This record gives sequence, C-alpha cells and structure tokens, in this order.
Amino acid sequence: MTLAERIFQGIIILIIFFYFGCGTGNDKQNNQPGVMVDPAQVEKINPLMLDDLYRSVATVKSKNTAQISSKVMGYVVAINVKEGDMVKEGDALVILQSKELESRLKSAKDALAEIESNISEAEASKAEAHAQWQLAEITFQRFKELRERESVSQQEFDQAKAAFEVAKARQRKADETLASFYAKKRQAAASLDEAKTFYEYTILKAPYGGLISQKMVYEGDLASPGIPLLVLEDNQNYQLEAIVDESKSGTIRTGQEVEVNVDALGEGKIKGKVAEVIPHIDSESRTFQVKIDLPLLPQITSGMFGKAYFPMGKRTMLLVPKDALLECGELSSLLVVNQEGRVERRLVKEGREYHGKVEILSGLNPGESVVVRDVFKVKEGCLVGKKA
Repeated sequence: MTLAERIFQGIIILIIFFYFGCGTGNDKQNNQPGVMVDPAQVEKINPLMLDDLYRSVATVKSKNTAQISSKVMGYVVAINVKEGDMVKEGDALVILQSKELESRLKSAKDALAEIESNISEAEASKAEAHAQWQLAEITFQRFKELRERESVSQQEFDQAKAAFEVAKARQRKADETLASFYAKKRQAAASLDEAKTFYEYTILKAPYGGLISQKMVYEGDLASPGIPLLVLEDNQNYQLEAIVDESKSGTIRTGQEVEVNVDALGEGKIKGKVAEVIPHIDSESRTFQVKIDLPLLPQITSGMFGKAYFPMGKRTMLLVPKDALLECGELSSLLVVNQEGRVERRLVKEGREYHGKVEILSGLNPGESVVVRDVFKVKEGCLVGKKA
C-alpha cells in the first residue's frame, strides 16, 4: 500500500469515527415522528468587519523588584517578615550578627572616648600655660622698664626675659598638643561613623514599601555580600510582559492601548498601555518582548498568567456562538442549513474567540444559516420549521 493510499484510508476512518462516534444528541428522541427544527434555533451568519486582534501569552511582573541582600558577612539572628507580608519603606526585614563589626564599633567608640579625655587634659594644660605666659609677660615688661631706669641688674632682667620665653614656648606647645588631639578626634569620629555605617549594614531595611514575594533565608544562615535573602516587589505598579511573534515587530508601538486579561483575577478584559517594546528578537523562539502597564488591580501579584490582545487593523470575519460548535476530540463542526432547508453536519476550522463568539476560518460560507441553540437536540437531516 502506497503512502497516499494509507493517508486516504486514515481520512476515511477519521470521517467514519467522527460521524458515528460523535453524535449530535439523542438519536432515539430525534427519530420520533413530529420532531422539527425551530427557526428560532437558527441564525444567519453574515460577515462582520471587526478589529483583527493578535493574542499573546504574558506574565505579570512588578515594575520595581528589589533583591534584598547583605553588604557584610554575618549570621542571621532575626527575620521579621514572611512571604506575602506588606512592608513600609525603612522597615527592618532581617537582622544579622557580626562579632567583627561589633568589635570594630566598640574599638572606635573607645578610641574616641580616650581622645576626648586627652583633649580635656590638654585644654586644662593649655589654660595653665596661658596663665603662666601672661604672668611672665607682665613680669618681663616690668623688668624691662626697671632696667631702662637701671633699677634692676642685667642679670635680674635676663632671668625675667628667660622666664617669659619659657612660658611662651609652653603656651605654644600646649596649643600644638591640643590641635593635635583635635585632629585625632576628627579622625576617630570619622572611624566611628564608618564603623557605625558598617554595623548598620547588619540591619537590612526595605528600600521602599511593597510586598515580600520571596524568602530564601532562615535564622542561623550565614549571609554573604550579594547573595539574595528576600525579594521585595512594588505592589502598586505592575506590568504584563508579553511574548510576541517576530512577524508583529513593526506593528506594536509604545503608548498603544491594548486589551489584556489576567486569568486568576477573573475580571475579563481590561485596558493596558504599551510601556516598552524590547527590540531584541530571541533567535530560538523567534519572539520579542512587550511590556504593558496595568492599572492598579486587587490581588494581583507577579507570576500570574495573562493574555494581551494587540490590534492589527480590521478584517472581515464569520463569527458563531460558542454553543453552536460540536466538539469531538480535536475536530469541530456546525449544523448548517443547506439549500434544501435541511440540517447537515459540516466540519469547520476554528479561529480566535471574540466576545463569546468563535471565528470560523473555513467550512462555512457567508450568509449561511447555522443551528445555534439546543444543537444536541437536533438531528442531521431535519427540515427547519417542518416535521422530520
């Protein structure tokens, strides 16, 4: 048997299975005398000019997501949040313990305290040296005048002058010592500020208000710099990240309004706006990414599945109610009224859904009438409006 013969045989078997394995309803009932198709069950399907929508699968993502990680190494001693918790900016999320940083902070505090004590002593020494210098200066000036009148000896004048110079040198030394201690104090204060900053890194705080969406840490864990411990997402600003076929790359623009829906919310279609079109096309999937801003929706969170509907212009379509379709496996059919007014079952190819109706791509001609209600009660071959 040739390949063509095998394919033909398969098609015949499929058709037989379709017609005899997937009936339209209760044949026993439909074989009863007097059964007819009410014209109210039939609808004429005329072509409609509608928006051609391209549907894309998408995932909800927060516009702002922060991975909370430590800047220093330390052991986790407290976790103040769990997944799903709401936090405010500045809230303490995780507390670390680092004996090295604690020791560094204590040493910096002790060093500053010691220098401040030295400054107190140096200021007292400076005050004493200043008083001695003032007294020596007054004595020197008096002896200078007395010497000019030769009321004191040269030796006495020289002794007063020497005492003045010594007091002056002590004053200068006291000033230099105090200035040195002040310089050391500035250095110690800077070291203390640095130690405090590093110690504050042991308290991990929320950079902004939002939702804790992931927790990857437990008490007792050793936290290392750059390793994420929590994930915080801004729950006031969400986007839908849609995966779009490369053939649509020239038809979607920033600022364009699109219809979207998030299945888990069950709210039907809502309006979104294209915020960003990523021009890079994935070489394997032949797709690119489009980010769509969403309005504020209750209960929404990252990871939810959604769909985006991008307008591609208008085109003529044939739409039938979903209830008019008869499904058998992957095959779909309609009960179409033929030219003789009889119902016949016809295989059709489905397209996309539009507001509760389904587009028929092939198998149905414009203007033909279709049974759209109680299709499982209708027998093939019945006359519309007449007894079977």
